[in-house]
Amino acid sequence: MSNGTLVVSENNCPESCDLCIVACSKRKGQYIEPVIEKINLPEVNFSSILTCNQCSQPECLSVCPTGAISKSASGTIVLDSDRCVGCNICNLVCPFGGIYPKQGEHKSQKCDLCGDNPECSKACPYNILTYKKAEVVMKHMDEDLLSPGIPYCAGCGMELLDRLTLRILGNNIVLFGAPSCNVLSSKVKAPYYGTLMTNVASSATGVSRYFKHINKDTICVAIVGDGATADIGFGALSAAAERGERILYICYDNEAYMNTGIQRSSTTPFGSWTNTTQVGSIGRGRQGDPKDVPLLVALHDIKYAATANLAYPEDFMQKLLKAKEAIKEGMAYIHVLAPCPTGWKFKTEYTVEVSKAAVETNYFPLWEAEEGVIKFTYEVQNPQPIQEYIKYMGRFAHLTEDEIRQLQEKVDKSYEKIKRIASCN
Repeated sequence: MSNGTLVVSENNCPESCDLCIVACSKRKGQYIEPVIEKINLPEVNFSSILTCNQCSQPECLSVCPTGAISKSASGTIVLDSDRCVGCNICNLVCPFGGIYPKQGEHKSQKCDLCGDNPECSKACPYNILTYKKAEVVMKHMDEDLLSPGIPYCAGCGMELLDRLTLRILGNNIVLFGAPSCNVLSSKVKAPYYGTLMTNVASSATGVSRYFKHINKDTICVAIVGDGATADIGFGALSAAAERGERILYICYDNEAYMNTGIQRSSTTPFGSWTNTTQVGSIGRGRQGDPKDVPLLVALHDIKYAATANLAYPEDFMQKLLKAKEAIKEGMAYIHVLAPCPTGWKFKTEYTVEVSKAAVETNYFPLWEAEEGVIKFTYEVQNPQPIQEYIKYMGRFAHLTEDEIRQLQEKVDKSYEKIKRIASCN
């Protein structure tokens, strides 16, 4: 992905509007063939905009036999028409259909973001097509250390979490993990130390102290699920936080023991179905409030603690950069919401929508704490009701109106607690 990219809000574009296409056709002061098109499929209630996605590892660039396709200094994928021989291999390999044959010419063409100032987004009056820049983060992106052939469930956000984490932190790392959905031993091009669920933090501590002893700046990174974090290994995590060990601990919270069969954990929310909080004539899902693990860890006054969400990748990557600096002097902790299509019972294509709804309803607010001082990194101006979050998921399908009201009250109470603490700083 380039330092900037076009973001499309799908299913919101009016069918009769073509302002982005008109603007694209006039992008050089005179009419030229547009490199953006609309998709309208009313029979399946789908509409979107199709153009180049500015891939971080573009297939088109790797197969171009003449070197006509290249990546600019800003990361934008550009096509030199003078060097293009019209072989159309790039058109065939692009999985998104973002490269077009030029009509009447033996050439290909694609979007180059108008020199990082796209005319199409400026012409969109509905804010459906927007241009987002991520220059601060993108210049820190390192080698992709995740191997191909990832065996996660369809729709699992774990691959994105791992990939972003590794590209920001770089290859001077040692990874630690426990038995879980995310055992990285054979999936990553970096050292991986598999521990028990009880001692991830203490194992990372021992290696970190050894690196300090030999004056080596290798980063010790634990990527651990909520079961080993909130329950089985919480004692070791709390002890490492209290001592200020120089480790980065990332909890991916899918709110249950998903790897062993969807059993309740301490972070399972009120009302949620799991295989140990059944729904029937007696059971109504998990009762009581979940453990607020990120706040508990932050209150140890460690160097850095934060919450993160995969629907807000730039916020997550900024926090990884801060954590990378913080562990030079002490401990850093990032708590990432990790929606699970299998355990939460939602369609695999809705992972990002579910993640975003968690933030927009204040179910999972985004904040950070530097040495115990908490502040929001994204404040929702008009929070949506909790129904906008739970509507995607079968694990909440049994909730009555009264139970939904109780869940809303618990979400509001939890958010106000963080807000009060942040306002005291």
